[in-house]
Amino acid sequence: MTTMHNVLRNGAELYGDRAAILFGEDILSYSAVLEMAERFAAGLGALGVGPGDSVACLMDNSMDAIRVWFGVALLGAADVPMNPQYRGDLLAYLLSDSGATVVICDAEYFPGVLELTDRLPELRLMVIRGEMPRDVPERPALVPMAEVDGSESAEVNGAEERVILYTSGTTGPSKGVVHTQASSLVLSEYNAACLEYGPKDRLLNFFPLFHQNARYTGVLPALVSGGSIRMQRKFSSSRFWDVVGEDGITAFNYLGSVLRLILNVTPEGWGRGDHTLTKAFGAGATPALWEECERRLAIRLVETYGLSEAPMATLNSGLAGCAGPVGSAGRASELFEVAVVDEADRQVPAGTIGEIVMRPRRPNALMQGYLNKDAATVRAFRNLWFHSGDRGRLNEEGFLYFEARDKDSIRRRGENISAWEVESVLDRHPDVAETAVFGIPCEETDEEVAAAVVWKCGKGDFAALLAHAEARLPEYAVPTWFRVMEDLPRTSTEKVQKAELRKAGRDACVAAAELKGAVAET
Repeated sequence: MTTMHNVLRNGAELYGDRAAILFGEDILSYSAVLEMAERFAAGLGALGVGPGDSVACLMDNSMDAIRVWFGVALLGAADVPMNPQYRGDLLAYLLSDSGATVVICDAEYFPGVLELTDRLPELRLMVIRGEMPRDVPERPALVPMAEVDGSESAEVNGAEERVILYTSGTTGPSKGVVHTQASSLVLSEYNAACLEYGPKDRLLNFFPLFHQNARYTGVLPALVSGGSIRMQRKFSSSRFWDVVGEDGITAFNYLGSVLRLILNVTPEGWGRGDHTLTKAFGAGATPALWEECERRLAIRLVETYGLSEAPMATLNSGLAGCAGPVGSAGRASELFEVAVVDEADRQVPAGTIGEIVMRPRRPNALMQGYLNKDAATVRAFRNLWFHSGDRGRLNEEGFLYFEARDKDSIRRRGENISAWEVESVLDRHPDVAETAVFGIPCEETDEEVAAAVVWKCGKGDFAALLAHAEARLPEYAVPTWFRVMEDLPRTSTEKVQKAELRKAGRDACVAAAELKGAVAET
């Protein structure tokens, strides 16, 4: 029996008909969740899917997406949730790198996969949710999701139970972070304990199910604690308080930008007696936001610092020993030791900024490594510490303050965007000589994506460049600001100085919406 199968069986035995997962009008009990997962696993098994397969899922949030997650886990196949917005070369790379033999997707994402099948020789089966295509290719085999249903789910033993979560790439292509069902459970149980979840809690999560957030600090913590969770396809600030009231929500997951949007729609004068919320878990709350949330909403924020590789490395909560100053990401959690080091991996004095590193206190807290990237794994684990690539400082009491990412990435509406991947798309446009992609701070979206462009002939067609980007990038990764330059600012070693581009900020850029149809000259 796989780890996830055991979790779902225990939940059904303990809580039976109690509500477990809500999505739209659908409400599934603990027993129904187990039955749903077992029937889907049995249906996939009948199609020849098993522990040796790598199953990629490209789906928007839905109850079916949860069914796929659990069904694949029960089979012991490698579970590879992917951002369904990926397309073209980026998607081809992820499917190839993961060795996907099976793809399960919403119908709207099928054409994007189909056009890549010549580059994916291992892909043999696609399961499609929604309307089936009229033209059926010779390969891979296509099966409607509605027909994937079996009566008996075999117990799987000895499978690797791998979960592969893709990071945003930084100085190169995205890396597959290899976890297991066991490490996912360690995170989920620790999250549930830290948030003190119990049978009376109802969680709300609107983050995508290909993220660790929604899965292992959302759905699974609710299930291991006997609570329930309302899952949404996406965040709606206008509906937030209606949902809280209708469902009796007691906790939700956040990012800093989400908190601001919630406060913007919160009636003046509201307090503890006006809603059911008691706590929220997340990252990125500025001191001002934090204090305003606690003052106006009377809820406890539990702030964390972590990565896909090492989640919940620090914690700032009301728990004894973990309650710290507002604005801090907290002390090292029970899962990790945390330190800050210099370029030679020597720990620096309190208050000194350096690279954040960590190592596990428990088995199954840290990733196993990067898929198919042994050299990157070795580099990340040098001198007995996992190197985050992020910068921060520890105060005298051991509380961590996050400073900046060394990694070349941008965070927009909760999505980590690889500047390298956006640049690799823009640079393929025939009129572009070179680009540098960077983030511009924005209160409502964390950061906006900006691109400095050097045209080959001193001028270019922005409408064509935007169309080129929109056809090859997820919508959230398409630059919204552009800056035309004769050359990019560089160091003496020819490295692009993105700090200079960030410093100039929005004032030096032009909004993409204004540039459509325009020809810009340097």
